[in-house]
Amino acid sequence: MTEKKFARESLTTMTEMVFPNHTNGLNNLMGGWLMYWMDIVSAIAAQRHANSIVVTASVDNISFSEPIKVGDVVTLRAQVTRAFNSSMEVYIEAWTDAGFQLFDGSVY
Repeated sequence: MTEKKFARESLTTMTEMVFPNHTNGLNNLMGGWLMYWMDIVSAIAAQRHANSIVVTASVDNISFSEPIKVGDVVTLRAQVTRAFNSSMEVYIEAWTDAGFQLFDGSVY
């Protein structure tokens, strides 16, 4: 029998600084970098919960509302919210130190 796990045990926080190699010609963070960081933080949270390798199968929606500039610090937080037999839902939040909410949603 497997040991019961709680969602709070999967909580993962990651911080990244935006450097020039992360930006486009307007010195804004390229969206692919934010998606990459979101995938990493959610995978760590899911692997903590599952104790095995995981993959991202689906993302609800990603919309970029504010530009993220060179030098901005981006914080991402992920936590498993639901787990099933062979899948789980991971909730992700992402924001800058300036207070801009970048993402608030789930991946599967």
